Amino acid sequence: MVRPTTPPRRPFPWGWLFVPLLLGGAGFVGYKLGHADSGSTGSSAGSGFGAGQTGGAASGGTASRSSTRSGSGTATGAGTGNAAAGTAGSRSGAATRSSTAGTTSTSGAAARTASGVVTPVQVTAATSGTLSTSRTLTGTVAAAQSTAVTARTSGTVTGVSVQVGSSVKAGQTVVTLSNTDLNSAVQSAQNALDSAQVQLRGQQTSTVGARAGLQAQVTAAGLSLTNAQASLSSLQQLLAIGAVARSEVTAQQAAVAAAQTTLTTARANLAENERSGAQGVTEAQLTVQKAQLALNQAQAAADAARVTAPFAGQITALNVAPGEYVTANGEAFTLVSSARQVNVNVPATEATTLTPGTVMGFTSGSVKYPLKVAQNPGAPTNGSVPLTARFTGTSIPALGAVGSVFYTAKVATGVLIPSTALQADGDQTYVFTVSGGKATLTQVTVLGQAGTQSAVSGIAAGSQVVTQPPTGLLDGASVSTASGSASSTSNQAGGPPPGGMP
Repeated sequence: MVRPTTPPRRPFPWGWLFVPLLLGGAGFVGYKLGHADSGSTGSSAGSGFGAGQTGGAASGGTASRSSTRSGSGTATGAGTGNAAAGTAGSRSGAATRSSTAGTTSTSGAAARTASGVVTPVQVTAATSGTLSTSRTLTGTVAAAQSTAVTARTSGTVTGVSVQVGSSVKAGQTVVTLSNTDLNSAVQSAQNALDSAQVQLRGQQTSTVGARAGLQAQVTAAGLSLTNAQASLSSLQQLLAIGAVARSEVTAQQAAVAAAQTTLTTARANLAENERSGAQGVTEAQLTVQKAQLALNQAQAAADAARVTAPFAGQITALNVAPGEYVTANGEAFTLVSSARQVNVNVPATEATTLTPGTVMGFTSGSVKYPLKVAQNPGAPTNGSVPLTARFTGTSIPALGAVGSVFYTAKVATGVLIPSTALQADGDQTYVFTVSGGKATLTQVTVLGQAGTQSAVSGIAAGSQVVTQPPTGLLDGASVSTASGSASSTSNQAGGPPPGGMP
């Protein structure tokens, strides 16, 4: 008896059971991941997996549920009409998460680069003015004048009237020299002057005395001529009536001519006396003048034996002592003036604005002293300009004191904007200005910078300048100011976050 053969049992197709379960689980995980992404980005971008699910629930919930059961992980973008989310289709559960993440990223980028995006910016009005800066530098108190005084002639030191550290006045004798030759020259010149003065007085006396006698002769000759002419007139009248002989008249005529000659001679002698006397006096006066000049020169040479202070100040060194022999042009002592100044090196870019008379200040310890610029050579040395300033107050710090020099320097004059508004591209500098809701990229030239401000040219005063341009802001982009109504809309539309596009 043959037993019927039992057909072999076929194994249960567990694989067909697990595949749907696996796909469904993967779809659920994708849903949860997409929902999480939607919570973090959907509120700002308005797209993504979560948004698609929400939209699907509103317009086609059945399709969404059937898709979930089959494990397709369908993401319908009906909530926002996002094309990337709406066309995701049926994918495997493993692909759902990737598709969801990709959809969110693509949607955000599209929102940021869309032509309708309005970027919020902060603006400030550019102003026209002068940009200044407060500068503090190190300065040193020094003497306004300092010199080594030399002897003008040679001689032996016979006296030193001061000590090191003493204060002296201008013209005060500090060192005295002895030189017998100079003293002899002074005496000889004095004698010559005395002799010339005697000669002058003698010439003047003789001239005046001789002139008096000659004047008397002229007067007498004139009187004689007058008498002779009167006698001649009387005789001529008597001759006319025959009272006298003609010979008497002729004799009287000869007497008149003689009187006339005497008067002429007397007058000539007087004139000669005046001429020669004046010339003699003039020559004598010239002799006196020459003698006086020689005496002055001798005295000046003798005065050179006294070494004096050329200006008021303080003796800082004595190079001679009594009994020493000093040659001409040898250093006798060193003198610094009582006036004080501050020496300071200023930046070459600011030196042109610090003209003589510019007000400055000096602080030493806790005391402040007023200053004014005294000298500004303008020529830089090692990148800076050595400048001197004089104290204007009665209180003056000690010589050699080191302190702080402070002043306000003019940097540049132009249109003033925040330095954060400047954008560099190679060797060009730009700013964004806002007009009519549009950002315009404008090239500018930086004239100077100080602190947080810059002075530029290339834009007009009153222009609305973006103070901190967001990264990625383009020329012609739509913008709104921080106080504008479009700022919230920009964030909802997926506009760039503060700081610009990533």
